[in-house]
Amino acid sequence: MAYFSILLFFVYTFCLGFTITSFVKNSDNFLERNLMRIGIGLSLLPFVGMVLNLFHIPIDWRLTLALSVAYPVYYIARYKPFQKLSLKITKADVSILLMLVIFFINFYIYASGAFAYPYLEDDDSWSHAIGLKYVSMEKKVFSENRIFHYIDPYPPSYDLLMGLLHQTNDSVYFTLKFFNALIISMSTIFFYFFVKEFSSSRNKALFAAFALASIPAFMSHFIWAISLT
Repeated sequence: MAYFSILLFFVYTFCLGFTITSFVKNSDNFLERNLMRIGIGLSLLPFVGMVLNLFHIPIDWRLTLALSVAYPVYYIARYKPFQKLSLKITKADVSILLMLVIFFINFYIYASGAFAYPYLEDDDSWSHAIGLKYVSMEKKVFSENRIFHYIDPYPPSYDLLMGLLHQTNDSVYFTLKFFNALIISMSTIFFYFFVKEFSSSRNKALFAAFALASIPAFMSHFIWAISLT
């Protein structure tokens, strides 16, 4: 079921990002357009969960999946966009592909470090494990009679996201370690596009992404909510 959770993570994020970006101007580059849809969807996913919670609707993976794919399915059925699909490798694509190599190397390092030992470390990870399990089982983020260190007084987005992903696999250990490392590593992707827009230079963006990924003190594989922010 771990692979199913990974698949759902990208379905949730991409489809939500696709829904939002369908109403605004998108990048002309195929890779940038679709990678940024994942990033935008990742920022939207906890918000969707909070809206469901606000209206006392269970934060369930099946409902989240249905909400995520609703507009993309409609769009594909109406516009048949794959008939217009044309792929051609450009210099911009080469730069993005090199950045993705940096991302995969970074993710390998973070994930390998996280799974190098069979336990959670520091107080944050254990607190998030409790919050994750609560969201997964109760399908809501706020408690009536219990106090959770990272749900009640803190923005619950991180535990909400992890709890949603945990609904489709049976391991708190895997959910926290894998997706925490993945989210941290994905910051390389989004930082690359930020610098590209800021500097108007693909080369500067690629160097900046490499520099960020090379900083030993950047995030690390420790499990805490700052990973998502």
